[in-house]
Amino acid sequence: MPPELSRWLRNSAAAHCAILAGLWALFFWRYFAAPPNQVVFPDGDFTQQFFVFRSLAFRELAAGRLPLWTDCFFGGYPFPAARQAQFFYPPVWLSFGLLRLLGYGHFPLLALTAETVAHYLIAGLGAYAFLRAETGRGLAALAGALVFAFGGYLTGYPPLQTGILETAAWLPLLLLAMRRLALHADATSRAIATGLLALMFAAGHPQSFLLCGYLAIAYFLFCGRAAGSPWPALLWRLAPVLLLGALICAVQLLPQAQYLSLSTRSSLPYAELAHGFPLQDLAQLVVTGLVSRWQPLFMGILGLTLALLAATAVPTAAVRFWVVAALAGVLLGFGSSQGAYGLAYWILPGYSLFRGQERAALVVAMSGAALVAHGAALLLGALPRRSRRAVAKAARLLRSMTLPVIVLLLAVLLLARGDAVKWGELPPRFGLLLLGVALAAITLAARPLRSWFPGMLLTVLALELFAANSATNAVAPFETYPYRPMLAALQQDAGTGRWFRVQDDARMNGHWACMYGLREWGGISPIRPRMWMEFDAYAAEDVRFKLLGVDYLVSWKMEPGTREGLPLAAQTLYHGPAPEGDAKVYRLPFTAQRAWVASKVQRPANPEEFWQLLRTPGFDALGTALVDSAAPAGLQPGTGSAAVNSDQPGALQLTAQSSAAGLLVVSEAWYPGWMASVNGGAWQPSIPVNGFVQGVALPGAGTHTVQLQYRPRALQWGAALSLLGIALAVFPLLRRKPGRSAVTTA
Repeated sequence: MPPELSRWLRNSAAAHCAILAGLWALFFWRYFAAPPNQVVFPDGDFTQQFFVFRSLAFRELAAGRLPLWTDCFFGGYPFPAARQAQFFYPPVWLSFGLLRLLGYGHFPLLALTAETVAHYLIAGLGAYAFLRAETGRGLAALAGALVFAFGGYLTGYPPLQTGILETAAWLPLLLLAMRRLALHADATSRAIATGLLALMFAAGHPQSFLLCGYLAIAYFLFCGRAAGSPWPALLWRLAPVLLLGALICAVQLLPQAQYLSLSTRSSLPYAELAHGFPLQDLAQLVVTGLVSRWQPLFMGILGLTLALLAATAVPTAAVRFWVVAALAGVLLGFGSSQGAYGLAYWILPGYSLFRGQERAALVVAMSGAALVAHGAALLLGALPRRSRRAVAKAARLLRSMTLPVIVLLLAVLLLARGDAVKWGELPPRFGLLLLGVALAAITLAARPLRSWFPGMLLTVLALELFAANSATNAVAPFETYPYRPMLAALQQDAGTGRWFRVQDDARMNGHWACMYGLREWGGISPIRPRMWMEFDAYAAEDVRFKLLGVDYLVSWKMEPGTREGLPLAAQTLYHGPAPEGDAKVYRLPFTAQRAWVASKVQRPANPEEFWQLLRTPGFDALGTALVDSAAPAGLQPGTGSAAVNSDQPGALQLTAQSSAAGLLVVSEAWYPGWMASVNGGAWQPSIPVNGFVQGVALPGAGTHTVQLQYRPRALQWGAALSLLGIALAVFPLLRRKPGRSAVTTA
């Protein structure tokens, strides 16, 4: 290789970014290839949650409506409050805009795949920029970026839950911004850090955001103290970033906080929150897939060697910081099996809100990538005597491990040959371990070959990570929501314009009704409305069928009946396979009612009486309205009728005829923000009725025009606060005089 080209490849950021982009394309090319080479992300949250939410939002926007409410699951759901929607995340809007420019009327799965894959490039380039700034060496930064972007954490479960991936992808750039903020107290540094915090929160995974936020704050304080800044100055510099970031996030923060307070996640017990890694998952530092499908701690044998070299042979404050951060991440990831989580639960604000403590592996992944970069910088430079001894010991250890690993592999081959499952899993895993140990030993031995060593180091890192992780989330193409004969009658009925809902007894894939043009009672979103859970648990099932307009049932039951043992004279429309097992489709002996005038209004004295009435055999779900003490006085029983003039998600217009000042009941989930206007009058909150649906007070006898709209105050206030936060963050940039230099406090 000509020396000029060699120097350019070693020192040029453009060359390093091109290498990173090329490896990224090599890692993901099959997701965009034509059959038979094409692969896709597995079915699950990726298709049944995030793809469905993208499709719902795009569908509403294409129809000229903001997707504030969706009516196809949970009997109605506040869309912006769902973190899976990622509705305020700018890359989602960029994707929507490009699709509209290309003429799409629906959201294709390939668009979500492209969005997901693009975030790996963001993660890699961001990690390169950050680690180059910290280590001062481009090739070392490239090594760390490879470990972060293609290591076991980001290539494990995060792409299947895009909110996790898309939050974590910006972490290196946030750390870079915090480093700049620690060294420069200028408006640009504050604006960049604030913008990245807001962007990461909008990505839609609060737990990952919290982990990133704590790591970024700790790194900011470390950098500031290392530069000689006093504690008060650092806190004074950090405070506006956090406050402005919270203001900008308000448009998403307020609706989600309100929903969380009204959900099943508002008070989870410590035992449920504290689950984390089993201790045996530490084995996945060296052997992939041994404990579970995922290997979030895996960075490759060479990567682990570089990280350990940095920890033992690079006596710098930055390395000590990353060692402490990695250990903290590991200990927090074990949850209640170690004491660190219990301490964080009580001390760190927000930490007690989230379960799944193994997600602290994100901190380990970032810390590990930083240590790999420092270890690579050590090997790529001139080694002091102490470091030479450490490298020699590491090389000897790797060489001595080779024979035991070979013996271990042979033992695994012998033990697994009689078990087809183990034969398909264990030998490749231990074979990869042997390959990693051998290649790491060869790489360290090749360090004296100065012209070849950098390329060998990067090649071995990439080879080991690609071999372990490239197939983790790659499956053969499949149709996400194919035509199903079992739903033909339901879709035909829905095609007539008639309103009704379906109940699925765990036989369909997630959020299926939204994708088949139907509405369902259930849903798979993990954070569920508390009212939904209580009504589902305490109300009699036949009451639910009538009150929610459930005309069809998809069930494992071979004889139609309610869970209370009430037989139903239902018609069987289908019997055969369903996505989750054998099922029947029943046409229930009811006719869905979208709205009606209550013939009886009752005010139970307490919740126990309330639910007892809803469980009473023969309860008249379409005649009796149970309201609480907050409902307006003067509601009278009467007779009447209701007709629906227009019905869109989040907006209904009805005509009601009543013989008295009664109550119009609408079969839609009640939630704060639903407002009603009668005969063009003032907008008033709707009334929760029968523990789940909503009602509107009619002013007297006669014919009334009723409008119901979802107008979430939390979203309106959040939007106003977000605009204020953006203005406050941008204003100092606009008033800066040209040529004015930043104030440096380092």
